[in-house]
Amino acid sequence: MAKKKSTTDALRDSAREKLSQLGYQQIKDDFALFDPLGDGSMSATAELVALDEDEPVILFASGEPGDASRPPVQDDAKFKAGLGAAAGKPFRFVWVWDGENDFIFDVEKDAQVSALPARDEWKTVARPISETRTRLVQEVSAEYHRGDFRAIQRKFDQLHEAIYSRGGVKPTNAAIDELGKLLFLKVHLEKAPGYVLTNGAAKGKRFADIYSADHVREHKKDAVIQLKDAFREINNLPQYKATDITGEVHTIFSYDEPLRLENPEVLALAIEALELRDREGKPIRLSVPDRELLGNGEKAREMRAHLIHEDLLGWAFDVFLRGKYASDEGLATYLTPSQVVECMARMVFHDIPDADLWARRGDDGQRERWNPQTDEEASLPAFLCGDICCGTGRFPIGALREVKRRVLDDRHVGHSDDDKLRWLSQMKRHSFFGADQAAGSIQKARINMLLYGEDHSQLLKVDDSLVDPHLDRLIGKFDVILTNPPFGSGKYDDPRGLARMRDEERGLELGWSWTPGNRAKRKDLAKADPASLFIDRNLQLLKPGGRLLIVVPDGILCNSGDAYIREYFMGTQDEETGEFLGGKAIVRAVVSLPTETFSIAGTGAKTSFLYLQKKRHPAEKQGPVFMAVAEHVGYLKKGKAEVPDPSGNDLVPIASAYLGGLL
Repeated sequence: MAKKKSTTDALRDSAREKLSQLGYQQIKDDFALFDPLGDGSMSATAELVALDEDEPVILFASGEPGDASRPPVQDDAKFKAGLGAAAGKPFRFVWVWDGENDFIFDVEKDAQVSALPARDEWKTVARPISETRTRLVQEVSAEYHRGDFRAIQRKFDQLHEAIYSRGGVKPTNAAIDELGKLLFLKVHLEKAPGYVLTNGAAKGKRFADIYSADHVREHKKDAVIQLKDAFREINNLPQYKATDITGEVHTIFSYDEPLRLENPEVLALAIEALELRDREGKPIRLSVPDRELLGNGEKAREMRAHLIHEDLLGWAFDVFLRGKYASDEGLATYLTPSQVVECMARMVFHDIPDADLWARRGDDGQRERWNPQTDEEASLPAFLCGDICCGTGRFPIGALREVKRRVLDDRHVGHSDDDKLRWLSQMKRHSFFGADQAAGSIQKARINMLLYGEDHSQLLKVDDSLVDPHLDRLIGKFDVILTNPPFGSGKYDDPRGLARMRDEERGLELGWSWTPGNRAKRKDLAKADPASLFIDRNLQLLKPGGRLLIVVPDGILCNSGDAYIREYFMGTQDEETGEFLGGKAIVRAVVSLPTETFSIAGTGAKTSFLYLQKKRHPAEKQGPVFMAVAEHVGYLKKGKAEVPDPSGNDLVPIASAYLGGLL
């Protein structure tokens, strides 16, 4: 211990000297960082900081040789920088030094930089941290305090490997399903700790007494049978059933789906692995009721301080799924990284007014769209967000996160806490929709939504989202669609589907191709890139003024052979005025993504995401287009795993720039 202290002191002395040479005069040891809850639960100390006229500029952290390059050491320093100084203003730079290597991090850019700025230049080389970025950094710091998502991810990885190799459950997606079942049982235990089983081998016993690693190790095969029966019973409880738009009632898993783990030791290990704890050793819950996060009472403060928010677990589960998921169902499934989902969701919800989120189907301006037949229907939320290629549910989750934040916002002074909770509960049930052709993806989406607090997800298994008649009931209904559809030149060749995409009366025309400017001479397509077809189908599903954010291959945006697609949604440009005439949508933004974006999911395709707004009327004019290029998305592929990108995540400042109208 003495040697470690000596090393720390020596590095601190050297760091203080370097900061002095850079012109900083306010250099403080053992600096007490801001405690956002004010109750000591998030108190933390930085070993050395540099300030400039009380502006927090640099936070220094030392480490043993080799530590500066370790993500947990970097994360700890960044967490402290996010807590910040007075009133929670984050430190602008993080400096981690282990005596051999430097790690310098720009908090605003979420990126590594090559050198520390001098006191007389830092304001000119560093853009001030925006209010939006400040809130985001503070939230991430709070999450990091509650638990390390990478540690949770490692547990998931180890558990998956145990289920796959020793639990006898294959292929890899089936092993993920078993992990999902155990997460589901854990959530149920938290929601109903006193639940008594009514059927099966453990009839009359409390579920809490058999969902125990010790119980499984003691009773072995008998315990496995008890938990298998318990899973079947709990999966079919009324609270885990939902009625979809077809009128069919579904459970999270198929009603007769079994728990497939047979190995008692692996099952015990799995139950043990889900006993997560925060940095202070306190239990982490997988589900936090929205009510417990409201208010300023002692209990609510305790919940916010010590219970996991869904983002932390969702982040770990997201990375886990992306690294393990077999993408060979349907037209292939490439899971969208949370960094991309967050950027797209932040951008579009910035443009959604509060009035839209609080509108009812019977309100003026909404009744024509929804045509409610009863007072009960008229009282339902009018807002609808979805993804008809939802995969494992990333975009509905991203939308739910934004809606939860907006509805529970303290600025809604006209609504009581009870009003907010009731409305959020209604929106969870009626405002989020997903469809996918892969049954396994829909099942994982239900698990994902459950982890984010939604038990009654409107998730639908379809044969083909382009032609499914049930989805036709939602034509003109969606406010927002966020999606990453399958794509690939000539990948879609279903004659029935292509014929459906040639129905001009129903607003579908991209089952044809034509020479730009001469749509009269259209040709039937025998095969097409499904991305173009999904642009058309999604625009059909949107209400007038509805918004579509869609990941597309770059060819659709620049290839000469796809010019007719661009003409279709954007119109033709008048050579004299520069205005675009015709077209079905307004282009609001285009953000280019690097090839690494989907590399861990198995493809190096160059993509962008496109933000379109369906025209309210044909004469609506195209305005300025927000354009940005992301060269880094926060991670790199190393083997089959994801590692942090030292250059950071360009999507964070891109979203902030869009919100601030800077580009």
